[in-house]
Amino acid sequence: MENAQSILNKVSMFFAELVGDQMPPVSGEPKATESKMMEAKLKDGTIVEVTELMVGGIVTIEGVAAPVGEHMLEDGTTIVLGDNGVIMEIKPATEEVANPAIPEEPIGQEDMSAKFAAFESATNEKFAAYEDKFAAYEVKLTQANKVIEGLMQISKMLVEAPQSQADSSVKNSNAFSEVKKDARAEFENFSKSICS
Repeated sequence: MENAQSILNKVSMFFAELVGDQMPPVSGEPKATESKMMEAKLKDGTIVEVTELMVGGIVTIEGVAAPVGEHMLEDGTTIVLGDNGVIMEIKPATEEVANPAIPEEPIGQEDMSAKFAAFESATNEKFAAYEDKFAAYEVKLTQANKVIEGLMQISKMLVEAPQSQADSSVKNSNAFSEVKKDARAEFENFSKSICS
C-alpha cells in the first residue's frame, strides 16, 4: 500500500498535467498551443488579426481586442463583435443588383453539386476538429478522476490513521472517541456515495 506522500506526489503531478496548458507561459515564452492569427483588412483600411473568421473567433487590432460593434471587412462582409473582440455574428456581403428586372439564371446541377461537396468537406473538417477537442476533454477527465481518486485515498488514510495515546494526566471524557467513530462512519458513507 502506498504512503500518503507518494499519493500526494502523484495527485500533484496529475493536477499539473490537467491545468498545465491553462497556466501562463514561464519567463514570457509563447505557448506552444497558441493559435495562428490571420490578417484581414477593414473597409477603412485598418488591419485586424483574426483567430478564425467564424462565430467564436477573436478579432484584435495590434494585439488589443477590437471594439464592440459592427465592422465591415474589405470584401463587404460585416462582423459583429462582442466583448473582448469575440465574433458574435457574420453578415455576408450584400450584392447590389444593377438591374433588378433581369431574373437570375437558375443554378445548374453542377453548381449545386460543387456547393454541396464544399459544404460536406467543411462539415467533415469541423466534425474532425470537434472529435479532437472531445478526445482532449476525455484525457483531462481521466486525469481529473485520478486526482479525485488520490485525494480520496489520502482522506481515507487520514481517517484511518492510528491516533496517539491520550495523556493519562489530562482529564477528559470518552465522548471524543464516540464522535470520532461517528465522523468516520459519515466520511465512509460520503466516500461511497461519491465513488458510486
